[in-house]
Amino acid sequence: MTITKTTKSVQAGSRSKSRRGRNPSIDMAKIENAVREIGGNQADLSMKEVADFLGVNVTTLYRHIGGIDGLRRIRASLSRNDLETLPAAEGHTWQSWLRVVSEYYRSALIQHPDLLDFVQAALDPDFETLEQEASILVSFGFEPRAALLAHSFLITTITGYVHQELQTLEETSTGYTPYYARLFQNLDAHPDRLPTLRSVNLSQRDLDRDLNFKAVIHYAITGISCQPGSPETKANQ
Repeated sequence: MTITKTTKSVQAGSRSKSRRGRNPSIDMAKIENAVREIGGNQADLSMKEVADFLGVNVTTLYRHIGGIDGLRRIRASLSRNDLETLPAAEGHTWQSWLRVVSEYYRSALIQHPDLLDFVQAALDPDFETLEQEASILVSFGFEPRAALLAHSFLITTITGYVHQELQTLEETSTGYTPYYARLFQNLDAHPDRLPTLRSVNLSQRDLDRDLNFKAVIHYAITGISCQPGSPETKANQ
C-alpha cells in the first residue's frame, strides 16, 4: 500500500510539473508587443529571441506567424506608426508634389529599412493612402487609371533606388568598395577601357546620393507626364 501511494504521489507531482512547464498562451497582440519591445533592425530579429521573450518554444511561434518573414511583416507594420502623414498638396503643382512625396517615402524607407520588402502592404494596408494619392493626382488633372499607374511607377522607382542606396551604405560600412566607387578606380587604372563611360567625365559629385535621387525622380516624373491620361497628354489631344 505504501508503494502504491508513493507511486500515485509521484505521478501526480509529475502531472503538476508538466502543467506548470507548459508554454503560456500567445496571440498576435502579444507577439507584436514582443517585437516592439525587442526593437532593433529587421536583420536583428530572430524567431528564438522573440520566442524567449514570450516564454514559449520556437515551434509555438512558428504556428502563429509562419517564420521570420512573419516577424518582419509585423516589424514593418509597427514601423508605420512612427511615420509622419503624407505631405499635403496645397501650393504645389503635381510635379512638385510628387517630388515631395518621393522624398517622404525615401526618408521613411531609410529610417525603417524593414519596410522595404513590404512597402505598400505595410504602409497602406487599408488602401487609404493609395486612395488619397490617387484623388490628389486626379485633382491635378490625371485620369484615375493614369493616377494609379503613376503612383505604382513612382513607388517602384523609389524602392529600387533606396534598396541600392542601403546596399551601398552597407558595403561602405563593411569596408567593401561600392559599385560606382569601383568604376572610378577602373577608369583611373585603365585609361583605354570603357571609352563611353570615360566620356561622361564623372566626378565625386556624381556619387552624391541626394543629387542622384533627385535626378532619378526627375526622369520618373518626366516619364509620367508623357503617359496617356496625364494632364500634359490630355492637353495635347
